[in-house]
Amino acid sequence: MTDDDLNRRFITYMANLIYYNSINYDKKRRMKDSRFPLTLDNDENLESILLTTYDAESVPPILRDHITDHSLYQAYESLSVQQQKILSFAYVQALNDKEIAGILGVSQQNVSKHRLKALTKLRSLITEGG
Repeated sequence: MTDDDLNRRFITYMANLIYYNSINYDKKRRMKDSRFPLTLDNDENLESILLTTYDAESVPPILRDHITDHSLYQAYESLSVQQQKILSFAYVQALNDKEIAGILGVSQQNVSKHRLKALTKLRSLITEGG
């Protein structure tokens, strides 16, 4: 290979690297912005209202309000309060394990363990009952 070929390949590599990194950055930024909106503008009276912040005591997410299947509802009610909170944060509020851990003041591994245990228990209760 000549020096021109190496230079051309290097420049192409760097251009592609910058291009794909910028795309990934935009994806992450959009995902973060959609997950954590700071204000909601009301067009009728042009005042901004702060959106609800997640606090385990003041704003409990409620998954049971979204369950329509009776056997799933009964299985959900048999879970511990901690497991219900974790599932609610994960599936109603669409938070990841790290965010849930920050809200509840526990480790991410603890949240993951409780979430997986709760899902396993729900699955077993539904299949036994159905």
